[in-house]
Amino acid sequence: MTKKTTNGVAAEVAAIGAVHDALKGLEPEVQSRVLNYVALMLKINAPTPPATFHEKEPEANAMNPPKEETGSRPDEPDNEGISPVGKKWLARNGLQAKQLWKIFSLGADEIDLIAETVPGKSKKDKMHNVFLLKGIAAYLGSGAARFSHEQIKEACLHYDAFDAANFATYLKSLSADVSGSKGVGYTLTARGIANGTELVKGMAQPEKTT
Repeated sequence: MTKKTTNGVAAEVAAIGAVHDALKGLEPEVQSRVLNYVALMLKINAPTPPATFHEKEPEANAMNPPKEETGSRPDEPDNEGISPVGKKWLARNGLQAKQLWKIFSLGADEIDLIAETVPGKSKKDKMHNVFLLKGIAAYLGSGAARFSHEQIKEACLHYDAFDAANFATYLKSLSADVSGSKGVGYTLTARGIANGTELVKGMAQPEKTT
């Protein structure tokens, strides 16, 4: 009995060595595919290697379909927290949530503007763009591109886009894009949403490398 066991172990070790030699020169996803094929041919369950075996997950194929992810990874946020109106806006404009995570706090309790910087050569230009982006953030979160004076003031101060002496004057120049007042808050008009959409698309483009 001991001899049989010893022979079995030796055969197993030899098989492991042969498989290792056959696979070691292949790409990780190819290794996984070959193992799946062999498992299918032998009518056994496909092996599930520990996560430490490979840095990337096995390539999805007919025998190894991708599993549904229940949560989002940091670089691929899902649509959680986005309003139905916001989801339609994404689809209509050919955008995906993962393109916007550096601009808006997707997945948070409240979607807000979090971009590191806002385009604009002057405070007036930056203020205009902050209004548009705050409106789109609200649109994604609640379905209404509406925000308060306190919210826009805080954002303008953060992005160095607040000019107290000229705020009212600058605001009047935005009348085609923004309606409302300090007392009742502000809302993007249809044109404001369109202009905000174009701004977001531009900011969502991958940075060019030189």
